[in-house]
Amino acid sequence: MRGAAWMFLTAFRMEQRAMQRNPLLLVNSGMLPAVFLVIAVETGRPGSNGAAELVVAVMLTALWGSTVWMSGGVLRRERTFGTLARCVSGVWSPYLVLLGKSLGATVTSVAAILVSTGVTAAALGLPLGVSHPAWAVVALVVLVCSGTALGALVSCLFLVTRNGLVWSHALMYPVFALGGLLIPTDALPEWLRWAPELLSLHWIKDCLVHASTGDVTLAPLGVATLLTLAYFCAAGFAYRRSVERSRKEGTLDLA
Repeated sequence: MRGAAWMFLTAFRMEQRAMQRNPLLLVNSGMLPAVFLVIAVETGRPGSNGAAELVVAVMLTALWGSTVWMSGGVLRRERTFGTLARCVSGVWSPYLVLLGKSLGATVTSVAAILVSTGVTAAALGLPLGVSHPAWAVVALVVLVCSGTALGALVSCLFLVTRNGLVWSHALMYPVFALGGLLIPTDALPEWLRWAPELLSLHWIKDCLVHASTGDVTLAPLGVATLLTLAYFCAAGFAYRRSVERSRKEGTLDLA
């Protein structure tokens, strides 16, 4: 157990250091939320409650982009560097290594997005406040866990296909449009309004907005937690199957 924890923390720290040197961190977690927020505010300056919802929506939209390109690209980068086979053939569970790396990427992305969004909101003079800081912290913990699970799930795609960049593009925009984040659920066609309910980020948005406005309810947090657990289970199953297939076909180190 101690060795497994050490391996998990080692993977976490290694990915954090790698992320800090990755220029995509500046683009996806630094510039993207600032650009989104400026554009959204210029279309109509919101009030205090609307400002909180807008800032949270921008933050989560940027996090999805970072999840696809950063934590979702963990295995793609390992394949590019020629170290993927070593990651999936060690003594400890390769899924544990993936989760450690995905957590490192997610924590770094969330921290950068929070700083970028906060600085931009302050520069724009948006009226923000947090009525329940403890509730906001709990929601952020669930957010980090959910981002880690989603990143691990997306990473599995890059074990079974060489077209990782194509898949990255294909995964980003449907969530931007149908995730119930910047585009409200009410603005979607009626036959598509169920789609945001499958995304944990949509429910975490409700949690963070409620923490800002004071209208705290447990239901969104509970749904987000259940969806996050489902993502972890799906990622574990997909990763085991992907590794087995890659080993069988001898494609672990294909660029």
